[in-house]
Amino acid sequence: MKPLTLVGVLAGLIGGPLSGQVATLDEGSFTISVNGERVGREDFRIRSTPGSTGPEVVATANVSYTNRRVLPQMRADSAGVPSRYVVEVKDGPANEERVDGSVFRGRVSARVKNSRGESANEFVVSQGALLIDDDVFHQYYFITRRQSPVGPVSVIVPRRNTQVTMRVADAGTEKLAIGGTTLDARRYTIADPGGANREVWADSAGRLLKVAIPSRGVVALRDDPPR
Repeated sequence: MKPLTLVGVLAGLIGGPLSGQVATLDEGSFTISVNGERVGREDFRIRSTPGSTGPEVVATANVSYTNRRVLPQMRADSAGVPSRYVVEVKDGPANEERVDGSVFRGRVSARVKNSRGESANEFVVSQGALLIDDDVFHQYYFITRRQSPVGPVSVIVPRRNTQVTMRVADAGTEKLAIGGTTLDARRYTIADPGGANREVWADSAGRLLKVAIPSRGVVALRDDPPR
């Protein structure tokens, strides 16, 4: 599997050439396993870039499974609240899907294009809602980096075209082995109203180390310590 070349994707999402000061907030990769068996890999990059009204965050990734790729892109404010997102799913030439959404004044407008045709959807979202797509893991970074990460958080789920309210609780600190290095990690539990609760581990800077969905046997473990 080839790592994602992110520079071109990043430039396209911003809407013009890269200029000014662009800082990498976090980048790396996760190995994804189900019931202990490796099923995929996620390469991601999260950057801060100058925007028209202040710093913006651009997050991109290549999530590769055995016969499928998920390519999420998101532009957000410095708190991770999205203004635009794109999710492409490639599952062979006959099964491709693209969701292109924008968030403005408390509403999400999304266009979905797949083998069945094209459709438009719109729904109301809470102020400050974050975004976490199914089968994508680096986006939990925006939950662990909140000023107050515990408590309820509104979450946009792009390919379901909906908003859910998740509840985050602090589960304390523990040691976590990443790439042969033992790190201090803080664990959070995230209650999902759909029943697929999550566990998330982050370092002291809020950078994501591990995500688990116990009910599905899913674990996404970072390959190397954050730098």
